[in-house]
Amino acid sequence: MESLARVLALLGIGRREIDIYLALVEKGPLTARELSDQLGIPYTKIYAYLDKLGNHGLISPERAVRPAKFRATPPAEVYKKLVGAAADVLKSLKPLFDSLQMAYESRYAAVAPTFLTLIRGAERVAELIQEVVTTAEDEVYLAIPFEELVNYRLLAVISEESKRLAVKILTTERLRRRFELQPRVEVRTAQEMFGGGAIGTAVTIYVRYGGDITGIYTNDKFLIEVARTYFDHMWRRANVI
Repeated sequence: MESLARVLALLGIGRREIDIYLALVEKGPLTARELSDQLGIPYTKIYAYLDKLGNHGLISPERAVRPAKFRATPPAEVYKKLVGAAADVLKSLKPLFDSLQMAYESRYAAVAPTFLTLIRGAERVAELIQEVVTTAEDEVYLAIPFEELVNYRLLAVISEESKRLAVKILTTERLRRRFELQPRVEVRTAQEMFGGGAIGTAVTIYVRYGGDITGIYTNDKFLIEVARTYFDHMWRRANVI
């Protein structure tokens, strides 16, 4: 039953609800009073548990009789619900594990295969900028022209990692006040920036397209070198703050 409890927790079902469901499976339809008496659950609380089970589709009331009795959903149907819930949980975790895999491959570049991933959305781009910063070895270059990418977490990561890295930031005049960091972080501004990037042992390059931010993330050495060369060109032309 411990295994069942852990699995049903995916649906937000607790121990009391599990006891009620199992009682209905084993003994057939029961009233709220019968469940309360048999399971030792206060009658004042039993309906809250029944409502929760009903909302999750694990039981249903038999309203043709009075007082109403409650019937358990067939276990085979509950199993299908659990399979779907587990699949949803694993699917929601995939971006996290993708990010961890890319961080792993960046850190162990000597043994990791080359990867190139398409990224969409400001939140995902911001996560990978931070990933590039935290996995860089000696230096990191950041070109950040879009305000939605500049959040407290990014600034905190830059501040902390700049203790061990040389950090150069290229941004717009409008955003320069957002980067009031320690003197060890070099910041310059450019008049025009149609896109941005983060360059370390891996690189993310992005632009605004169709109202959203989209780009690529890769550890390909040639693309890293191209991005670094272009950044150096922009850096030399930029305004020193």
